[in-house]
Amino acid sequence: MNEDNVVPFDPAARGGMARRGSPDKRGGVPGETVQVECPECDAVLSLDRAVLALNPEILCAGCDATIAVGS
Repeated sequence: MNEDNVVPFDPAARGGMARRGSPDKRGGVPGETVQVECPECDAVLSLDRAVLALNPEILCAGCDATIAVGS
């Protein structure tokens, strides 16, 4: 191994933000998602507000039930 070709890992430079749940991994700004509970299996689904504006039918990943979401 040639040390000239290796970039050292610096955990301080990452600042702890590269783990699951960090803002850059979640995508979007907090508050742009809405949580909907499946009436069949009580699974909690997180949906983007822009999708909800389309009045879609959502397929639950837990039980394959179709959930009519809309106003």
